[in-house]
Amino acid sequence: MKINGEKNNGNNIIQDIKTIKTIKTNLKNGELIRRLLLDYNLLNKDYKLKKSNNDLYLPLNKELEEMEDINENDLKNVISQNKSQNGIIEFEIITLKESDFEKSNGKKNPSFKDYLITNYDEELKNGTIAHAYDIIGDIVILQISDEISKEERLKLGEKAKELIPSVRAVFRRESDVKGEYRVRDLEHLAGEKDTLTLYKENGYKLYVDVAKVYFSPRLSWERNRIMQKIEKDDIIIDMFCGVGPYSIACKDAKKIYSIDVNPEAIKLLKENIKLNNLENKIIPILEDVRKVNLKGNRIIMNLPKYANQFVDKALELVEDGGTIHYYMVGADLNEGIELFKSKCDFEVLESRVVKSYSPREYVFVIDFKIIKNNKNNKE
Repeated sequence: MKINGEKNNGNNIIQDIKTIKTIKTNLKNGELIRRLLLDYNLLNKDYKLKKSNNDLYLPLNKELEEMEDINENDLKNVISQNKSQNGIIEFEIITLKESDFEKSNGKKNPSFKDYLITNYDEELKNGTIAHAYDIIGDIVILQISDEISKEERLKLGEKAKELIPSVRAVFRRESDVKGEYRVRDLEHLAGEKDTLTLYKENGYKLYVDVAKVYFSPRLSWERNRIMQKIEKDDIIIDMFCGVGPYSIACKDAKKIYSIDVNPEAIKLLKENIKLNNLENKIIPILEDVRKVNLKGNRIIMNLPKYANQFVDKALELVEDGGTIHYYMVGADLNEGIELFKSKCDFEVLESRVVKSYSPREYVFVIDFKIIKNNKNNKE
């Protein structure tokens, strides 16, 4: 990152100072924060940690600034919810000069993003190769257009396996999410062909088969936000649960009903329930949610592109006074708000952009508190 690009009036010289976003905390909390940053791939390993008196400075990866679905508040929430024996962890996010840190080795190892910028600048600009890629466990999924030759795609896959840490297999996103089961076609580029992996986030683990179920690691921060809202008496209905990332994030609730029409997703969900010791909390249901008759006070509608088609069903499921977490795709929030206005009385508790969807559209979440539910009061 570059700042202070200001001209010297006399010599017309540009001053270029590189800076690094950094977490400052006391030494006793440093190891816990270091482990959290490693879990989220946010610790910048190119530099050594800096100690000064009783403080520790942990440099952050540039990905924190590049990822559209993460911001500093999200990172603060993740760290703040982890408590030490002495209570809440105290820390702050500050900016230091790169020169304040000592390099971890004499020569910086190139990243896959550095490799793309150096060798595929034109393709990055025209969108045939994307900067962004998904890391799910030890599997990487790249975004490369069909316009790039098969030979070049395979070369990129091998480079990704070489330069991205702890990668076992590399695939290319060959299609958008499609069909009733919301899966996408994948092209194998490098490493093993096995599509089953173990993914970690927010203190829990998930088995994910990237070829058989829909899963987005980019929603980790959003799932953490929901996790922090859960109360011990909540009855959760996860309408489109997949392998259970939202359901398991709600593990502190009284009961979670996890519904999906994809048998492979429910099969993996059952394994994930056992993996996280939640057999007494989560009830997996293989069914079209429109055929389910349940009641809960917190409804999760994580099906952004099609959630508008299931609002009536969500209103049947939610108790008056309950909350619906409604995910939608659009240019702004108004479409979702107007849709709910026609069906119930509500209060918007919170709304935010979750991530980009297309050049002019975003995935939004709106948390609706249902004050008077017309679906429940028709009778």
